[in-house]
Amino acid sequence: MKYISSQVFAVLGAGFIGREVIRNLLFKSKTVRVLDRNSCPSEFLGNIKWFKGVFSDKRALRDTLDGVSVVYHLVSSTVPGDQNVDAARELHDNVVSTLQFIDICLEVGVKRIVFASSASVYGVQEFMPIIESASTNPISTHGINKLTIEKFLLLAMHHHDIQVKILRISNPYGPGQSISGRQGFIGMTIGHILRNSPVLLRNQGLTIRDFIYIEDLAQAFVLAGESIDFPSVVNIGSGRGHSLRQVIDLISLLLNKPVAISNSEMRSVDIPSSILNVDLFHAFSAISCGICLRNGLTKTLNFHGLVV
Repeated sequence: MKYISSQVFAVLGAGFIGREVIRNLLFKSKTVRVLDRNSCPSEFLGNIKWFKGVFSDKRALRDTLDGVSVVYHLVSSTVPGDQNVDAARELHDNVVSTLQFIDICLEVGVKRIVFASSASVYGVQEFMPIIESASTNPISTHGINKLTIEKFLLLAMHHHDIQVKILRISNPYGPGQSISGRQGFIGMTIGHILRNSPVLLRNQGLTIRDFIYIEDLAQAFVLAGESIDFPSVVNIGSGRGHSLRQVIDLISLLLNKPVAISNSEMRSVDIPSSILNVDLFHAFSAISCGICLRNGLTKTLNFHGLVV
């Protein structure tokens, strides 16, 4: 596999995924710049150049991207399960801000953009696993925003000398994921367990998802930034589906105690089943995304001090 020569990378958004990407880049001795609304965590102090600011701030973007060849766009204000949102505001915060970001990338000479898209762009599909050429019919504002950003990035690649790598990711989980946020079923489940409150299980837990461990996902992002031949649009997941009920049962088995649940109906934004076909990714990578759900859950529960 051929790799680009750049040693200067920027990460926009140092959340759950972003922090793991940063760790992987530093492990490979890359020069890293970060733009995030929060202050630099102690683990990165002295090792990277950190810019505190928001994605919509033109000046902060220019300062961060000056001299950068590869940038990771990991910023999003939406999650797949959002309902009753201010669609116009979400469009502005995500899509319009990304158009401004693209202009600045072209202005300062960024060579490659790696974008964190989502399996939600596919919406409800009849055939599993889902291949990259499947129809895209998102059923949430999150999916619509992600797909719209994809199209504008590909348009920029068509008209300008800039490379675009779009990663349609499944459901990441692992140590460091928020246990009190709006997304991440496994993280939220652990949060409920630690608070001794029941886990909300919609559709009796029959909903199926493709879960990918955070270390596997971060390695895929780093490869997308480095590999010359990496596809422009590619699914990133485990390629295996588990029902949410199976996840609860496995956590219960690992903890050797039942997990309290409360049942609820499905919502109109809930996709019944989502499993990604990852054959294209494996054709370009030696990364197997092979940490199985049981091992990944064990690592995650240990991280939170739960006895396994």
